[in-house]
Amino acid sequence: MTDIHTRPEPQAPPAPRVAFLDVARALAMIGVVMMNVTVVVFAAERVGAVPVSTLTSVVDGTASLLMSGKARAMLMVLLGVGAVLAWRGAVRRGQRPMTVMARRYAVLGLLFGVPHLLVFDGDILTHYAITAIVLAPLMPVLLAGARRRPLVAAVLLFALAPGFELLMPTGGVWILVSLVPQTLAFFCVGVWLARRPELDPERRGEPSRLPVRMIWSGLAGQAVGLVAMFSADLLFPVRVDADGVPVHLGADGVPVTHPVSDALVSLGGSLSGIGGALFYLGLVWWLVGRGRGASRVLGAFAPLGRMTLTVYLGSTAVFLLTMSPFEGEIPLLGQYGVAAAYFAVTALGARWWMRRFRLGPLEWVWRSLTHLRPMPMRRVPADA
Repeated sequence: MTDIHTRPEPQAPPAPRVAFLDVARALAMIGVVMMNVTVVVFAAERVGAVPVSTLTSVVDGTASLLMSGKARAMLMVLLGVGAVLAWRGAVRRGQRPMTVMARRYAVLGLLFGVPHLLVFDGDILTHYAITAIVLAPLMPVLLAGARRRPLVAAVLLFALAPGFELLMPTGGVWILVSLVPQTLAFFCVGVWLARRPELDPERRGEPSRLPVRMIWSGLAGQAVGLVAMFSADLLFPVRVDADGVPVHLGADGVPVTHPVSDALVSLGGSLSGIGGALFYLGLVWWLVGRGRGASRVLGAFAPLGRMTLTVYLGSTAVFLLTMSPFEGEIPLLGQYGVAAAYFAVTALGARWWMRRFRLGPLEWVWRSLTHLRPMPMRRVPADA
């Protein structure tokens, strides 16, 4: 009997990995989890148990400014890139890419996303899986024709997203459905990026100004997004009702809806998110490509970026086990400290793990179920 840990795959070998994508994926996951740690359980400041100190305000404000919305947007763009790589891998192995992609994201949503959603309502896997399954039948169109086609599709989806959100019912699973067009737009940006010649293995390493253009266009997108959201606040002021909920109040004090305000906020969030994603992706790409000290420091995060599913689900488990019994007692700085310690341990653990294995533990389960057979797991000397 052949050992599944050492036997070679019968299909074509995988394409070479793109180093900056692994680094970017790790940094995006760090940002998402750092934002999650303050909502998995309520901090002492959130329930009024302790006052908010100046240091807490600075740390929390800085973390939100750098990561809120932007890390999740970067992860969505990278998922679009990953969808293209998975599609091409299936074609290279002689498989049916549509079937493989549908199975890939059905497994992600049903096996990992839904159980995670039951314990943490901030889950992103279920939502991403639903959107990726919508993306699957669009892939032949997005991968054909002009390289800018996915980018045009993203612009149209971003424009349609506010109206779609207004038409959808509120609450329950409808929240996930209402965000599909916006998330699909982020995925399309990832498809565009994956089609760029700079990511072609045969041309990799050639000089390119794309990372710098992404940095500047990302900054511009964030600026325009902030203007849109500030315009909504200025034109349609929000007041706090008797229950402490921010709402739009009419002249008679009754809550009213302002579709234009909601559209501006949605569009502003999309622009700020995609701007942040492009900025960070371009910056990481540029720094990794320079090959200096910053490149070596960032390269240390690459193993973490290859097992983000394990890291993401592991973070929720660790936060619930360590902080849930003390909900409302741990200050915000303590929560950020727990998250920082978690990443210090997982970064070292990922480096150790990826030297010995090809895939993270949950990544191995995901890929094995996607391809309906146990995937090779343990590295052999030739891999090293």
